[in-house]
Amino acid sequence: MAGTAFAQDAVPAPAFNLGGEVSLDFAEDALTGNWAGTMGIDLDVSAGEAVSVELGFDAVDQGALTLDTWTVGTDVNGLGIALGNDNGVMPGAEGEQTLAAPAMTESVQVTVGDAAFALGFTDWTADVTDISNLQGAYSMGVAGLDVTASGDLNLDSDNIVLGAEIGGLNLGSTNVSGAVTYDMDAELFGFETVAEVAGLTAYANGDNEDLLQNIGGEYTYMLGGAELSAGGVYNFDAEELTPTVGVSFSF
Repeated sequence: MAGTAFAQDAVPAPAFNLGGEVSLDFAEDALTGNWAGTMGIDLDVSAGEAVSVELGFDAVDQGALTLDTWTVGTDVNGLGIALGNDNGVMPGAEGEQTLAAPAMTESVQVTVGDAAFALGFTDWTADVTDISNLQGAYSMGVAGLDVTASGDLNLDSDNIVLGAEIGGLNLGSTNVSGAVTYDMDAELFGFETVAEVAGLTAYANGDNEDLLQNIGGEYTYMLGGAELSAGGVYNFDAEELTPTVGVSFSF
């Protein structure tokens, strides 16, 4: 009776949506020459526009399905809060072999407009007040480019890692982006340049001690409901080529 009486004032339940991707990736082992396969499952769950859950699973043949990455968050009136183990705000690229990647496991991330902050926990299951590192990032438009400046402070070692990510450079049909990091303790610059054109993504990276360390690329092609990919990476120091192929299905 109460439900009937106040039906006109009831707030409708938010829409529940489930999407994701299943991927099968194969890569050649540089030492044995054998091709090994892995399966990845990404699930995205949303309830209206406020609540989202992102889960990333990994599996091997005849092995256990393990939860690799997870994030649970909400966004209300421009204020976003998320908890998970995939909430770092440092720059990323394609290969990322030479970019500094400060460790951040479980963390809480807060976003306000173009700014993002993250607090990393040493062990969130034991003590949520024990903070391991702080990260911050701010995105802005500079001369028609998309620029994000970021930084990481490790509270145990006091080491600082600075980063920047640049995108939005269009050269005809080619989109060019890049990322750079600087580790103050190691006094090491790492950088990577990425180019995308007609389904092909290519990259090159290095650091201030070795300007060119890796080049890689991947070509993707849509065939029906499947995305086929083929590519590889060549390491100049080891003189090794690691090819990869894959197929993924989105739902």
